Amino acid sequence: MNVATTYGPRITGLRRDGGPELLAQLPEHVVINHLEAGIYRFHGGHRLWVAPEVPRVTYVSDDHSCEVTTTTSGFSVRAPADSAQFVKEIEVTSLGDSLVVDHRLTNAGSAPVEAAAWPITQFPLGGTAVMPVAGFASGDPYQADASLVVWPYTNLADPRLTWIKRAALVRATAGPRFKIGTSPNPGRLGYQREGYLFTKEIHASGEGEYPDRGAVGQVFVEDYFCELESLGPLNRLDPGESLSHRETWEATECANLTLACQRLLDRGPA
Repeated sequence: MNVATTYGPRITGLRRDGGPELLAQLPEHVVINHLEAGIYRFHGGHRLWVAPEVPRVTYVSDDHSCEVTTTTSGFSVRAPADSAQFVKEIEVTSLGDSLVVDHRLTNAGSAPVEAAAWPITQFPLGGTAVMPVAGFASGDPYQADASLVVWPYTNLADPRLTWIKRAALVRATAGPRFKIGTSPNPGRLGYQREGYLFTKEIHASGEGEYPDRGAVGQVFVEDYFCELESLGPLNRLDPGESLSHRETWEATECANLTLACQRLLDRGPA
C-alpha cells in the first residue's frame, strides 16, 4: 500500500504480491474546475470527501502536505485544515487478510456545521463494479426493504448498466457520467478486474439522516475511472468536534465476474 505525503490524505496504491495495481493512477489533467472551489486534482486512489456534495466545501483542493504516522499494524495520514475548515484523517490497520480503514472529519472552523463522511475509492477502467441492491431482508415480505437512488445525469438505459437477481453491475468503460446508489444495504461493494476482486465493506455509522436520499453505497463511472463510494450519516459538529466512518477492505484473486458476484452476494449483509 502507498500513501501520498504532498497531497491528501490519500491512499495512492494497493496491490497483492505479484498482482496488478488495483487503484487508479490519474494524470494531472483529470480535474474538477469549479467557479466556487477552484481546481481539484483527483490524482487517483482513495480519498475522503465531505457530504452533502456542495462544491465550495466538497471540491476544495487537498494539494497540501500531510502528516503520516506509522503504527505497529498500519499508519495514519492527516491533512491540515482545508479552506472549508475541515481536517481530514485516514487511518489504516492491518487485520489478517483485511484492511480496516477509518476516516475522521473534524470541524476546524469557528461555527457549527452539518456534514457526513464520504470515502471514495477510484479504480482503473476495464473492470466491473458490483452493487448489491436487495434480497437480504428477513422482515415483513410485504414491505419495501431497499431504495435505488439516481442522479440527474444518470441514464438508466446506459449500456454499461446490467442487472442480476440481487445486484446492479456497472461495466467500467469510458463514457458519460453515470451514478447509481442504494440503501439501506448493500453493506458491501465490489470491483472485479484483471483476475482480482476488491471488496469494500461499509460499517454502520449510526442512526440519523443521510445525504443522497440515504444511498450508503454508490458506484460512479466516467471517462477516466470508476468509483466505489460509501456514505455516513449527517452529524452536527461544533467547533473542534469530529465524526468517524469505517470501511473494511479485502483484495482477493478472482478469475471472473460470476465468481465475484457469488462472493459478494452469498455472504449476506455486512
